[in-house]
Amino acid sequence: MGMLKKMSHVVGMSVVLLTTFYCMSLTEPSQIVKAASTAKDVATTHWANKEISSVLEKNYMTLYEDGSFKPEQPITRAEAAAAIAHSMAISLNSSTVPQFQDVSATSPYYKEICALVELHILQDNDYFQPEAPLKRMHIAKMLTLAYKIEVDAVNRSEFTDVPNGHWAKDYIESLADVGVIKGVNIKQFAPDQYVTRAQFSSLLVRSLAFTTQVQQREVAYDYLSKNYIPTKNYSETMANDVIRFINHERQQKKLGLLQTDDALTQVAVIKAQDMVNRHYFDHNSPYYGMPWDLATLFDYPYTSLGENIGRNIPTAEAAVKAWMASPSHRENILRENYTNTGVAIAADSKGNYYWVQLFSSQ
Repeated sequence: MGMLKKMSHVVGMSVVLLTTFYCMSLTEPSQIVKAASTAKDVATTHWANKEISSVLEKNYMTLYEDGSFKPEQPITRAEAAAAIAHSMAISLNSSTVPQFQDVSATSPYYKEICALVELHILQDNDYFQPEAPLKRMHIAKMLTLAYKIEVDAVNRSEFTDVPNGHWAKDYIESLADVGVIKGVNIKQFAPDQYVTRAQFSSLLVRSLAFTTQVQQREVAYDYLSKNYIPTKNYSETMANDVIRFINHERQQKKLGLLQTDDALTQVAVIKAQDMVNRHYFDHNSPYYGMPWDLATLFDYPYTSLGENIGRNIPTAEAAVKAWMASPSHRENILRENYTNTGVAIAADSKGNYYWVQLFSSQ
């Protein structure tokens, strides 16, 4: 099939049959109190021993003066605020002065509370009730805001004691969807139940672990499905090999080398997995649309964008050779204005590879 003009801003689209190899290319211009790591009242067999040890080691939480952690004691709102602020590694030199009548500059954890108010993680009301026990519904909101976990009304989790109209429903269900928080049983969440210090430690560690997954681009929030999806590349080694071979071709033509772009790679992973999951092979996804639509949906900035795809190609070297044998694919590979690239591979149920290489200029 020759070059097809799909829309005015498309430079080219092609489908190439190479024995059992299939390739396509596309391009589009422009767009508390004492620090310690062990607690005398937390046995190694305690269900939260690992998490408690972690928050103590990192100084997110501290022991009481007698060396106890009091794992079954409800955590106070001020203690929780301090632990969250410390785990976020944010500046405590906030200029914000909350209007809380029950919190003063001499109050414990005053600086931490001010910092969270400034970031809108705590709501600045007349009263904060710093010594009051923290409830499960309140920690759900605090954690989603602190760690920037997306909150929406489309959730798989549902609890009979958190009805429609409950102010914390979306916070609770969104946090449960990503596995940070759970119900007290399969049907109930107990939103008014107090959070113990052991439970809080576990929630904090889970939140940080999920945040790490997001930062390392192992998951991404899909604004269409309203859900976090996995975005781990099938093989970083194979992807890096493609970039190495591509840059060799560009070097031969005295062109600038393409820089590996982790954000663009994540978009490529989403496209490769989408082709496998939805059983198609095309630049135009039946779900996400064209590559530039996909890039925009996942907040990837660019001034120009191109895509090469392939399937049933066994190796990185074979993929690059197949693309270089096709004029439209080669044009993307050797386009002078491209500066960045991301490569992804996904495998279907039969072990066949789907390849996606995205190019961009910034």
